[in-house]
Amino acid sequence: MVYSNVSLPIFSYQLFHVAYVLIKFANSPRPDLWVLERSVDFGKTYKPWQYFAHSKADCWERFGKEANVRVSKDDDVICTTEYSRIVPLENGEIVISLVNGRPGAHNFTHSPTLREFTKATDIRLHFIRTNTLLGHLISKAQRDPTVTRRYFYSIKDISVGGQCVCNGHAEVCEPKSDPDSHR
Repeated sequence: MVYSNVSLPIFSYQLFHVAYVLIKFANSPRPDLWVLERSVDFGKTYKPWQYFAHSKADCWERFGKEANVRVSKDDDVICTTEYSRIVPLENGEIVISLVNGRPGAHNFTHSPTLREFTKATDIRLHFIRTNTLLGHLISKAQRDPTVTRRYFYSIKDISVGGQCVCNGHAEVCEPKSDPDSHR
């Protein structure tokens, strides 16, 4: 059995304005199809922040989004094909800016839509499909069931940049724990 549909949660235990997410992969290619998701209720529900697909067709068929469109609103959820190429085979990076390139980026404090869009208590990387160099087709043609076992996700570092939401009333943000959280 091949496990390509994998979710990786990142917990913060407090509310943040997330500016960017940087993912560095190790000895595997970057994922072929996946979603960056966020939660504002300590992981009870998640919403997509950005979609990633290998092709324009995947963006439309899997997520109902046109690929690589320019951001026009502060809360646009886009689908990009930029980071799903097989090259590099190892040590690839994905840099997702949730602020830059959005209309309110130059005046974040006066854009309630962008401030709301960047809020998160939790982040989840939902990997849907690995990059396989067409190995899934080779295994069928050559009757080699082991070839698909050689494809996996391998992450060596995840960096999340942002600041906690304290509404300007504190010099230091204190963790806000959810009493219903059982993590």
